[in-house]
Amino acid sequence: MSGPITCGYIIAHGILMLSARAIREAQSMKREYGDVIAQLRERERSLVQARQGQRAARLERTAYMRGEAARLAARFERLRSLAGELGAHMPDLAQRAAVAAPVAPEGDEGDEDAAWVRHLQALETALHELESALAASGAAYAGQVRAALAAAAVAPTLDEVLGAYVLQRQLQPGLGDAQTEQLRETAARVLSRLERSDGAALPAELESLARAIVLAPSLERAEALATELRLAVQRHGEARDAQARDAAEALRLLDAMPEDAPVPLLRALERVAAGVEQFDAALREAAQHALDLAAADREQQEQDAAALVLQESLRDLGYEVEDIGATLFADGGAVHFRRTGWENYFVRLRLDPRERTANFNVVRASGGEESAERRRLDALAEDRWCAEFPRLLQTLAARGLTLDVRRRLEAGEVPVQVVDGASLPDIAAEDDAGRPQRAPRSRQQP
Repeated sequence: MSGPITCGYIIAHGILMLSARAIREAQSMKREYGDVIAQLRERERSLVQARQGQRAARLERTAYMRGEAARLAARFERLRSLAGELGAHMPDLAQRAAVAAPVAPEGDEGDEDAAWVRHLQALETALHELESALAASGAAYAGQVRAALAAAAVAPTLDEVLGAYVLQRQLQPGLGDAQTEQLRETAARVLSRLERSDGAALPAELESLARAIVLAPSLERAEALATELRLAVQRHGEARDAQARDAAEALRLLDAMPEDAPVPLLRALERVAAGVEQFDAALREAAQHALDLAAADREQQEQDAAALVLQESLRDLGYEVEDIGATLFADGGAVHFRRTGWENYFVRLRLDPRERTANFNVVRASGGEESAERRRLDALAEDRWCAEFPRLLQTLAARGLTLDVRRRLEAGEVPVQVVDGASLPDIAAEDDAGRPQRAPRSRQQP
């Protein structure tokens, strides 16, 4: 048995909005809700998969092009350093070594794949020209050059990177092999603490310090540079962790962004999510502003959908219910509903949006004498509602509006509230024999 019931309500936005769309489409196409919602769910699932796949492809492409550019630029700088060493004896090579690597795209241009494709092509062209110049540097240095070109592979190991600078050092007069190897070991020992994914370029700052160690004029200078390199490796690890946190936050924001969010904002977040850029205050502010703007629209859409789902769920379950205003979940208020045959009994639903609660209780129109028979009929009305309430809970929950029962009184624990009949809606009015004066609307199954 059940008397007044108080519930908290929880809105599952995605399910609720999909349910409201299905209701509208079923009404406009005169189809069953169950058939429409099944099709919409499959359509939504396909759209979500497509969007996620497209985003994943963009993130992968962005990470690949930035990583490839970093590897090519690092290779170019290694060969340019060697060309500078050899250029002391060959003016043409010295001139080639003075040419800097192509500059990476910046700003909005960086959002365009085409800009990065052009940049990669420019890097490859510059590398080819530098390699050709080194290959033609003369027989006296042919062995060193061939070894350097091999060591400057696109994805070299740490030993290969340091080996390129060892070769460069060997071209300098008056330096012994033992000292060179000691310097190389110093750089290798420090860099071994670095976490680096397979094929990733050695960060430019770290490679520059490693090069300086291998080419250091003395062991003392090398040790001083090694201390600096240790600190740089530590900073790189901290930056790597921060980048991972930024990427996770960017993915969360991308999932929360409305579909009509500004494209430049989405692409900026994707670059952070791809791990090629870091969050800054301006990007965070822009993302939050977009979410704040979307929140107001989202809330309004949610309230409209909740009112529609509540109204049509009651009707689909066979209740006569007055039209529910779209502002019910914004401003609160009362809704009355009943089933044919209930005579002058109704269920009244009061909503409190501030507390996010819904209160159900059986009421009846005033009139007639209070008697034991009337009390018996009141208890029967409450029992009847008690038996039907679970189905309403299930239907609403399936459509994105979950009711969590917080307080429930037994039937008869408090008297059924008697209200002025003029305050009740004129729905499915019945004659004295309890027969409806108009046929109820056709139903859809929940």
